[in-house]
Amino acid sequence: MAEAQENPAVIAAIAASYLRQGRALDWISRGLTLLGAGGILAAAYASAPLWVSVPVLLVLLFGLVQSYFALRAGFDAEIFGHLAGNAFSTTNFDGAMKRLGLFAQDRPSRPMSERARGAMILVRRQAIFLALQVLCLLALPLLGAVL
Repeated sequence: MAEAQENPAVIAAIAASYLRQGRALDWISRGLTLLGAGGILAAAYASAPLWVSVPVLLVLLFGLVQSYFALRAGFDAEIFGHLAGNAFSTTNFDGAMKRLGLFAQDRPSRPMSERARGAMILVRRQAIFLALQVLCLLALPLLGAVL
């Protein structure tokens, strides 16, 4: 069976939709990050041992990393939405990104499917860091600490 020809607008639309799902992960992570910030304050107030504070600090750290990937995924979702709507071409986009210093001058153009696969990794990274936050919070009761 012959492989269907790549339709850049369809791929861009799918990628934009996928990337927008990262917002839900970001909101959950923000809540856990706030919980971690409260935990740090509670641990400091209660003079908790360092081994109790480390998982809570990791919740904060993983939340910040997740936020970085969320920002990147949100930006890419907007770009792919514009590419899907044919607001501009990939050639125009690449040129603008190079002029803004966001792409290296010698960066080659890539097919839409390759661009989409690369961008969708951002949401997977968000999910990984959210999972790490949850694991750190689940470890607290094992350490004898309750927020």
